[in-house]
Order: sequence, then C-alpha cells, then structure tokens
Amino acid sequence: MSRQSQRPVNEDRGVVLIMASTVAFCLMSALVRSASGIDPYKTTLFRFIVGLGILGTAAMFGKIELAFTNGPLLFLRGLFGGTAILIFFRSISTLGVGKATVLAYAFPIFASLFGVVFLKERIGLLRVVAILTAFAGIYLLAADNGNGLSVLGSLGIDELLALGGAMLGGAALITIKKLHDTDSSYAIFFAQCAIGLWIVVVPANVVPCSIGVAGGFLLVAIGVTSATGQLLATAGYRHVDVAMGGLLGMLVPVLNYVVGVAAFHESVSLESVVGTAMVIGACGIVLARTANSSNGPGLESVREVGRNEDASEGSDIEE
Repeated sequence: MSRQSQRPVNEDRGVVLIMASTVAFCLMSALVRSASGIDPYKTTLFRFIVGLGILGTAAMFGKIELAFTNGPLLFLRGLFGGTAILIFFRSISTLGVGKATVLAYAFPIFASLFGVVFLKERIGLLRVVAILTAFAGIYLLAADNGNGLSVLGSLGIDELLALGGAMLGGAALITIKKLHDTDSSYAIFFAQCAIGLWIVVVPANVVPCSIGVAGGFLLVAIGVTSATGQLLATAGYRHVDVAMGGLLGMLVPVLNYVVGVAAFHESVSLESVVGTAMVIGACGIVLARTANSSNGPGLESVREVGRNEDASEGSDIEE
C-alpha cells in the first residue's frame, strides 16, 4: 500500500527533475549561441573540462565510483559522442540555436537504423513510418533558407554537418546501449569527456581567439549548465521510465526553437515549423516504441542521459 501511494510522488519528482534538466540544457544552448564569437573548439573544451572536474571531484570524495571495464567501446563512445557535441556547438553558431538543436535531436532516428544494422533489432511498421516522416521533416527544415523552399530545396554544408553530428550521436547511443552491460553510467559519461577533450585540445589552442574575462565566465557557465542538466536528468531517471524521460527530453528542441526565435530573432517560416514538428514528433514515437519493445532497454536521451540497472545510480550521456 505504501509503495503504491509513494510511486506517484516519485514519478512527479522525476518529471520535475527532468523538466528542470531541459531548462538547464536550453540555457546551455542559449549561452553557446551567445558565445558565437568564440570558436567552438574552445567552447567544447570547457564543456569537457567542467564535466571531468565535477566527476573527478565527486569520485575523490567518494560520492561516485569510477571503474572502467570495456575500454575499446568506451573509447568509441567518447569518440562518437565528443565529436557530435563539437558539431552541435558549431552548428548553434552557424545555423542558430533552434535549427541546430532540432537537427541534432534527430539522433534517435539514426540510432534506430544503426540498431537494425549492428544489433539486429527489429522495427515495426509504426517506427518505419516515423523514420520516414522524420527524414521528410529534416528535409523541410534543413533545406529551408528562411524565406521558404526553392523548387528543389538545397542542403548547405552546415546543414549536412549538423546531420552528420546527429548520425554520430546515434552511433554513440548504440555504444552506450552495449556499455550498460559492463560499465556504470558515470564511467560512460567520463569517457565522453575524456576522449572529447583529446579531440578538441589541440585545435582549441591553435585557433586564435581572444576570450577575455567575460568570455571565460561565459565558457564556465556553459560547462556548469551542461553538468547541471546532466545531474538533474540523472536523478530524474531514477523515478520515471525511459519512455517518459525520453519524451520529456524532446522538449529541449521545442524550447530551443522558441528561444532562438524570441531571443535571437532567428528566421521562421511555415516550412521550418512543419519540419520541426515532424522531426520532434517522429523522434518521440521512435523513443517510446523502442523503450516498450522487447529487444532490450530503450534508447536514452544525447543530452547524454541514460538509465543504469543499479537503482542506487543515476544515468547519463550528452548533448
């Protein structure tokens, strides 16, 4: 009786925590947009440094345990996920926070396709329709130049790069799904930060860019809001299932799209609105159907959120 009466309270708490995490991730994206004058290598570098700092400090005080089992797969997780975050931060500067986030959050579509190829998963008719709908929405959004589509539409290099980042995010999700059999969520998140750091540390120091004191605080704020969103989502996933958490996570591109238009005066057209709705809706269907399938645990959210089998631990991924 007590468990039944306690469950709604826990679910409500989980929803609140994940909603708070979406706000934190939205704020992070807005800060990245505000830091467009700073090259994305430095922005990404600070994001990984802060993540490593928080995890390392927590481990030092015994709050979490960092142990690594599957080194090669952890490396691939860091390589795919770290590169995807770098592309995401760059895309925010070139495409705007709204368009870049919607394209990046198409990763469940690519993860579902990769699952079929590499994990021999089965997808039903509903998910096939959702995937096709998502690609149609991606075309409407990516080929729109703010003044409507041309006769055939055109995908620029920035849009193609953003889609490449979404593909890498989907690949990272596949590695995370396998890694949950051997490694903790904290180890998986640490791998992303550690390998991601190696990816950007050289170009971040080669590309000339004057940050200044204000820029330094801005970069730290990006790392802190990202880590805050991660921790809130990690705590939230202890109280809700993957389907609900994944669907709540899809509010991030919705919020970012609104922020991009309202705060940064990014262009909006009927085609981009329809394309955005198609992508977000289709991804929500894929996440829900995957979480409820019998082929294993559902796909976790890029903002780097996942679910750990151990109820004493939270879960995580990124952006």
